[in-house]
Amino acid sequence: MLSLTLQTRRKTSEMKSNNALIKMLQAHKKSEANMVKLVANLEKIVHTAAAKLLLAEMRHDSQKHEDILDEVLNVLEDKPQPLLLWDARIESYVDMQAVKKELEKHIKLESDMLKDVEKEIKETDDEALKTLLTHIAEDEKKHHKNMELIIKKSYAFTP
Repeated sequence: MLSLTLQTRRKTSEMKSNNALIKMLQAHKKSEANMVKLVANLEKIVHTAAAKLLLAEMRHDSQKHEDILDEVLNVLEDKPQPLLLWDARIESYVDMQAVKKELEKHIKLESDMLKDVEKEIKETDDEALKTLLTHIAEDEKKHHKNMELIIKKSYAFTP
């Protein structure tokens, strides 16, 4: 009986923790949506191409953050117990080896794009362009790491 009581308390505590996380993520998602609108308005009133482009980058990042939070919320709201996102399986009928190969192909494409961007960064004298290309290069590096992590965590095959 004591064991059942402790399990019930633990589950109740986990549910409260999960609910608090969901509420925090919902609030953050709402803030990102608001940021998208605010930055879009700033884009309309700035007077230089560089400023407009940097603001566009910020707007796209905020939109991306909102989309990511939406997907995280979809997973968390579907699962009553807290779990690690790597453990949340999405059921699908696909060949895992084929998916792994596609991810590896994407890593190669990201690497090629990164080389091109880094070359242009070295060659350009336009500081605004250099700044924007540096941001793209940083994103490409993150994408590369993310693809490798996906392969490692989701598509590592054991013999």
